[in-house]
Amino acid sequence: MSNFEEQGKVFWQWLEKNGTDLNKDIAIKDYRSEGAGRGIVATKDIKEGELLFSLPRSILLSHLTTSLKDLSCAQEFASLPGWSPLILSIMYESQKPDSFWKPYFDVLPRQFSTPMFWNETDLLELKGTDIVAKIGKEDAEATYERDVKPFVEKYSDIFDKEIHNLELYHTCGSLIMAYSFNDELQKEEESDDDEEEEEEEEEANVLISMVPMADMLNHKTGFNNARLFHEPESLQMRAIKDIKEGEQIYNTYGDLCNADLLRKYGFADDQNEFDIVEIDGPLVVESCCPDAPKELVEQKIDFLMEEGVFDECFVIDSDHEIPPELIVSVHVLLSSADEFETMVEKQKLPKPKLTASVKKVIEHILRKRLEERYPTTMQEDEAELGELKEMSNKRNALLVRVGEKKILQQTLDAFKSLPVALDKKRPSSQLDNKQQKKSKK
Repeated sequence: MSNFEEQGKVFWQWLEKNGTDLNKDIAIKDYRSEGAGRGIVATKDIKEGELLFSLPRSILLSHLTTSLKDLSCAQEFASLPGWSPLILSIMYESQKPDSFWKPYFDVLPRQFSTPMFWNETDLLELKGTDIVAKIGKEDAEATYERDVKPFVEKYSDIFDKEIHNLELYHTCGSLIMAYSFNDELQKEEESDDDEEEEEEEEEANVLISMVPMADMLNHKTGFNNARLFHEPESLQMRAIKDIKEGEQIYNTYGDLCNADLLRKYGFADDQNEFDIVEIDGPLVVESCCPDAPKELVEQKIDFLMEEGVFDECFVIDSDHEIPPELIVSVHVLLSSADEFETMVEKQKLPKPKLTASVKKVIEHILRKRLEERYPTTMQEDEAELGELKEMSNKRNALLVRVGEKKILQQTLDAFKSLPVALDKKRPSSQLDNKQQKKSKK
């Protein structure tokens, strides 16, 4: 038996020993040949609704369950912001020889294929994509220097700064990114501030936890056949459709585009119906106002943002439709000083009508986004992608690039055939209802 198999066996026994109910018709399988590490397979036919496994909450790892909460650092540890308490929990428990979670850590990866860990050569393959600005390595390291490193050095009786270092911090942060779950029922202490937004309260009250076994299930767009249910005393993974013997059991990581799959989990799907492309706000402004007075442009942007129309980016998905917010923004940015003054006085935005001038600018924006951001053409990318069969950073980057370029090209092709609305002083046609209702993601 290989070490890989032995670790999986010990992990399975640890689950059973600590109260996990495991379906006899599932097993851990080695999917490394497919670039997916461990996964869960059905060893016999499984019916829809059948329990795959049930995990007691005591087996979850969070800053509420780590043994750090019982040590001298507990009070300061609990007051740290953001992910820092959970990252420190994982940093500590993963290096503790007698940690309760040692069998779990033994089956978790220590190396990652997310862009956070790519070398400069591989990162060049992402040039032009929406990933580059979102990798977040600098922000993560700033958090380490501000919150985690001082804590590790202060409690030198608990941590070893030579072991609990920046490299381990990045590894543990990546484990959280790729493997953690939001525990919907095990919430942290709720805020009494009535002025907070409901959405912010919900986000603050969801406990981020590492969930052994549940994180063994891989994701493949369109193949989801299991779902995690949060019960008061346990977390239960159930089949949401019939699963045949020999089939891999997939959880879903969400309706994510390839850019997000690669950034968070280190892989991209060959076919992804959820691919999107982002049109940056600065590109829109630059295309509409190349020579306009800076002060007037800033006033227009402020007005659009106050009205909830303008954002950092506009999203186009596989429907290939231009968001009405983008059309409205172009109208406002193209307006004369007098026209804009009238909009502000009336506090009224123009309707998303596709006039000739607006259509021309948006077509320019799409072409510029497609032809000037990427160092290669779609034809070159598709040819190279066809030659790369094995999973690699370059292949994943190509999947992202091709996905974005296809959406841009198909959107541009569809957009060019759209009818132009009449001038605003004459009777005007509206965009179809579907387009008017489509909003940014």
